[in-house]
Amino acid sequence: WIRSSDLRSDEFGSLKGAIEEEINPMLGNHGIRFSLKHPDILKAELKAVQEIAEDNPSKEFGVMFPQIISIEEVRKAKEIFNKFKTSNMKFGVMIETPASVQIIEDICKEGVDFISFGTNDLTQYTLAVDRGEDAVQDLYDEMHPAVLSQIGDVIDVCKKYNVETSICGQAGSRKEMVEFLLENGIDSISVNADAGYEISKFVKEIEDKSGGVLKDVGGVVKEFDKRKQEGMVSKEELGEKKVMKADE
Repeated sequence: WIRSSDLRSDEFGSLKGAIEEEINPMLGNHGIRFSLKHPDILKAELKAVQEIAEDNPSKEFGVMFPQIISIEEVRKAKEIFNKFKTSNMKFGVMIETPASVQIIEDICKEGVDFISFGTNDLTQYTLAVDRGEDAVQDLYDEMHPAVLSQIGDVIDVCKKYNVETSICGQAGSRKEMVEFLLENGIDSISVNADAGYEISKFVKEIEDKSGGVLKDVGGVVKEFDKRKQEGMVSKEELGEKKVMKADE
């Protein structure tokens, strides 16, 4: 899965053509709102994915759009996406704003193939805690009941409409979050590569106790363990990697 660009002014402000300096970049002109204002940039991104998808017909590619707060954004994004869509490309959105949680049923009705929780932003927007501000980091917690209830509600609605659910961000590497996600029936979990082996083993333990919540996790553990012992874990795996697939 590939996320369309989400470039904040505090991260790329020094580059030519970047967004002008903003008072609060976290709440500024980035994500889907920037992409729809600059459709040529979005089209270039989708064209690149299209070319890769056409060169790899046996593989499946998903494009997800960040910072969604309205159905209009979903419709406009999908309209542009469909101009570049191939048979092995799927359309998805990120659920990382309380607004997207509130309208999740309408989002599903628009015909999305999958959603991915952006827990970093969903947590900061829900708790009104800037995740980049050291002074309030003691208040930042992905396991806050308000965050968990939103995640659980979205998974329930997505199952109703057969929309695949996943999660990205640091929360997927926390065992307590993983256990919560499995109990609520999430389809897949993305974790940091350095935590992949430990989390996969943890999921396998839960699977064994529950009598088979997940499928193919044992194979993931064995393969990762073998490659780790042989020193074959690639540099590319230092980012996030989706390592688990759950039964519906």
